[in-house]
Amino acid sequence: MNEAIEISLKNNSQILTAQKEIEAADGKILQAGRIPNAEFSIESNEIPKSFSLGNAGELYFNISQSLEFFGKRSSKIQIAEYEKQIAEINLERIKKIVTAQVKEAYYQGLLLQEMINAIEQNISLLNDFLVQVKDKYQTGTSTYLDVIRAKVEATRLKNELFDVNKQFQQNIGGLKILMGVENGGNYELSDSLSYIFIDSPLDSILASLIGQSNFIKMSSIRMDRNKSLLLLAEKGSLPDFNFGASFQNRQPIPGKGFDNFIGLKLGISLPMFYSSGVRGDIQESQALLDISDIQYEAVRKIIKQKIISSFKSLNYAEEQLRLFDKTLLQDVEDELRAGITAYQNNQIDVLNLFDIYRTYRTTKLEYERTIYNCLIARTQLEISNELISD
Repeated sequence: MNEAIEISLKNNSQILTAQKEIEAADGKILQAGRIPNAEFSIESNEIPKSFSLGNAGELYFNISQSLEFFGKRSSKIQIAEYEKQIAEINLERIKKIVTAQVKEAYYQGLLLQEMINAIEQNISLLNDFLVQVKDKYQTGTSTYLDVIRAKVEATRLKNELFDVNKQFQQNIGGLKILMGVENGGNYELSDSLSYIFIDSPLDSILASLIGQSNFIKMSSIRMDRNKSLLLLAEKGSLPDFNFGASFQNRQPIPGKGFDNFIGLKLGISLPMFYSSGVRGDIQESQALLDISDIQYEAVRKIIKQKIISSFKSLNYAEEQLRLFDKTLLQDVEDELRAGITAYQNNQIDVLNLFDIYRTYRTTKLEYERTIYNCLIARTQLEISNELISD
């Protein structure tokens, strides 16, 4: 399973997408720090009707640069950096979710594999039993109806084996999708279903998972980002600047040569202090900040409740596993052997033997299923702090 998780963390499409979102966020930081392009222009005035530029009265070479009011650019960069932090934390969140998905798919594969092995063992056992039934029929100590019943049971098991094999292949296909590998590759599930009980109290688990929650961290950073957005909106009422210089050629008397001059320009924008546009930006940013505050508190409450619910589900599953007496497995195996011996000695009929046989199968599979339920419940508890909806 660890190998499957490792491959998934390298190849899963959701993880690869989240990594690219970080690169995109880096690009947004560069864009936020961008200074407007300088402008260069050539201006000519008093041009003769012949359009001879050499005889124009004035020829200017201008260059200008616009600059935002101090603090606007740094606020934009800070907002973009918050977006990158959110993208980085979201990557870790997705890794945890994908890891849990791989675990669940792997555990399901192990359960299906156990079911396949159990059915195959039962088919082998039933085939041996069928030989005995036929022998007893030949000796006249059993009826042909017993032979038919054994054959029908064997056929039913083979059909059940087909269905479980189909589910197993579908499960392996889904696991390969999570791992991001080609469907043609062959993979074997080398682990077995086993479980270790947790011994931490709810308060400890609750504090740990809330502190580790990437979802809560993202909500907190969104609040900081929206605070920066509000600060930037408030700076919208402040003017921007434009600086320029020009090299000027002037011809006082046409045809008598040019006089050279230097020109300087200082411009300032007029944002119409507290105009409706600026007030609208501030109102929108304040509302977004309020929304992020509300969502942060809601996320904490929802995640806390999900952790508690997941912990209770795990406790219930563990209780079922504890109540499942392991000695029961040995008891039903002994009962099956005793039943076969009793049938051979004509002490019970074939229907009673089938009942013992079905009890044997059900007990083994239910024990494996109980372990599976505990593993799934524990996995869901591990990611209960990263999901706020099912």
